[in-house]
Formats: sequence, structure tokens, C-alpha cells
Amino acid sequence: MDIKKLANLLLTLGIVLLLAAIAWWVNFYAPLMKDLNAPLSDALDCLYSNTGACNLASGITQLLGKTPYNPTLFLIGAGATCAGVLLRLTAKSP
Repeated sequence: MDIKKLANLLLTLGIVLLLAAIAWWVNFYAPLMKDLNAPLSDALDCLYSNTGACNLASGITQLLGKTPYNPTLFLIGAGATCAGVLLRLTAKSP
């Protein structure tokens, strides 16, 4: 596989993972924030981090039997996207 194909694959995979992570984050945090009468933007840190209140929310919902959002998917998607972009920028044109 040449570098350009690998770059395109990483870029595509990264974008798909980012979109999936954002959808999961919205699906998980929107009802919680609605119950708290707070805007979803208050949980924006939880998209890429699982500390503080994000960790507390994940722990409580896990105790209730729900699958909590995990920012690992977002971070992998961001890494794959960045790697794809960097490979595309450094790949030599034939």
C-alpha cells in the first residue's frame, strides 16, 4: 500500500470515528444535561476527557446499567485524522 492510500484510509477512518464519538457523546450527555437544566456545551470537556464531573457522570450511569461515553474513541479518531493529514502533507507526488 502506498503512502497516499494509507493517508486517505487514516483520514477517512479518523473522520468516521470522530463522527461516531460525537454522536455517542451527544446521545449520552444530552439527556443528562437536560435533566440538570444545563446546556450541552457545559459537557464539551467530556468529549475528549474523562475527569472530574465527566468521570462522576460515567460512574453513576454505569451503576445504573447504562454504557457510559468513553473519550477513547474520540482520541483515536483525532489521532487517525491527524496522522492521515500529516501523511498526505508529507507524501511526495508521483
